[in-house]
Amino acid sequence: MADQSMERRRSVRINVSIAVEVRDGRGFSLHSSRDISEGGLYFDRAIPHPVGEHVQLVFTLPGDDRPFNLEGEVVNVPDTHSFGMGIRFVSLRPNDRERIRKFTEEQETK
Repeated sequence: MADQSMERRRSVRINVSIAVEVRDGRGFSLHSSRDISEGGLYFDRAIPHPVGEHVQLVFTLPGDDRPFNLEGEVVNVPDTHSFGMGIRFVSLRPNDRERIRKFTEEQETK
């Protein structure tokens, strides 16, 4: 758990609304992200999945036409009676991590 916290602090997190398809064993839903980093995404208006659940994420970064198709794990549900969830990317390929890192750094300097 401490390693995840350190990763969060080292990664640039930017506010950005990205349409994300979230798939689980029951089907799929579309959500809009609140922010993104190399480590994952946060949705503030999503009906949360249970912490620990693994989901498939499909999204495209603004200005990039190559879609990401990643596995994620729900790691944060701030209020189970409300909306919102944090998802950590699982098994992120190095080239995908680099694309997200470059995007977040470019957005941070704007």
